[in-house]
Amino acid sequence: MQARWLDAERAKHAYDFALQFGHKNRYGLNESTVSEIERHLIESQSVAKAWLKSRMLESGTVQIIYGDEEVCVIEAKDFIEKWNDIFMAARDDAIVLHNLNRTVLFYCHEEEFEIGQRNA
Repeated sequence: MQARWLDAERAKHAYDFALQFGHKNRYGLNESTVSEIERHLIESQSVAKAWLKSRMLESGTVQIIYGDEEVCVIEAKDFIEKWNDIFMAARDDAIVLHNLNRTVLFYCHEEEFEIGQRNA
């Protein structure tokens, strides 16, 4: 899987933009900037993959924002197929933005997804 990591300036800009979609007081998406939020508790990798596949476009790319210095871009189809190789349970929290639509995904280190549509 090919990932393009953003340089420090672009990563900081992407992180600052993505912050508006994260909830300020809990792990998850912000209801004031994201609509149609759905939650999925990950109990099975194959079920989670099917859940993602039914909610995310496989075309285009996604930007994965781990923090203000760690942002990468990968093919959306690769993200859907290999999401469990991308995130580490009990460690990673990330916001994922699709480049072709307003889909935003939050991955929580407690093995949860939240997905919705960006209002902005």
